[in-house]
Amino acid sequence: MNLHGILRPTAIALLWMTTLGLAPEQSQGQSNSNPILIDSAILKTVEVTSVAAQVQGILKEVSVREGDRVKHQSPLATIQSTASELQLQRAKVALDAAERNFASNIDIDLARKGFEVAENEFLRAVDANKRIQDVYPQAEVDRLKLVRDRASLEIDRAVHLKAISQLEVTKNQIEIKQLQDILDKHQIQAPVSGMVVAMEKRIGEWVEPGTIVIRLVEIDRLRIEGFLQAEQADPKWLGAEAQVELQLSGNRFVTTAKLVFISPEVNPVNSQVRVHLDVDNRDGKLRPGLKPKVSIPTTSP
Repeated sequence: MNLHGILRPTAIALLWMTTLGLAPEQSQGQSNSNPILIDSAILKTVEVTSVAAQVQGILKEVSVREGDRVKHQSPLATIQSTASELQLQRAKVALDAAERNFASNIDIDLARKGFEVAENEFLRAVDANKRIQDVYPQAEVDRLKLVRDRASLEIDRAVHLKAISQLEVTKNQIEIKQLQDILDKHQIQAPVSGMVVAMEKRIGEWVEPGTIVIRLVEIDRLRIEGFLQAEQADPKWLGAEAQVELQLSGNRFVTTAKLVFISPEVNPVNSQVRVHLDVDNRDGKLRPGLKPKVSIPTTSP
């Protein structure tokens, strides 16, 4: 047997092993490098906030316009608050009077002085009767004792009224806090950061508690909604970083998004699964309604 006859079967065997083993592996590696495409991707707002009035009244002032970007707790509008302001002033006057009354000890001091006088008169009558019998008739002694006891009770009354005056101070403090809270509610503030997209009420219009005055949308963070084929919707892709590409003013713009939701339901018509991706938009370049091209690199599960 010559060398050529020996090498030929070996070469055939190696070719057969390559066909069965290496070729599929290379094919698989090539398929893994292909990104997963998100179908029908569209940018949407994550949150729309309807800012409502908390008290009734006439809308006195509006501090923003449609298109304005506002921060959390920024002033948006003001409801007329004249009545609440007057009530707050009256409550403050009442608190001042209650604090002055509580700080004063005049009633207690007066009651104690009255008791000292009544006590002395009663003891003087008792001592006089001890020295000389019936200097003071028994009826007079009893009257003086009653006056003394009444004076003692006046001290107790004054102390009790002192405690009541302390409660009056506390009650007026609570009333002022309540009125201040109501007054603060006349100032409509932004509950979240976002952009003003609708003015539902105008200056001079009457509003009731719950009336929508302004609508805000959060634009610092947008959501991409799209669809994956069911066989690609593996939960392992949750948290994966996707590439987002779109045209802005004729220029190619590329950013990233994070896959945050894969629906457990499959559309029986097209075998697709709904997905959500969150994208950072603090620079304000992206707008809801744009249709980006979104892909998930398969090398980053």
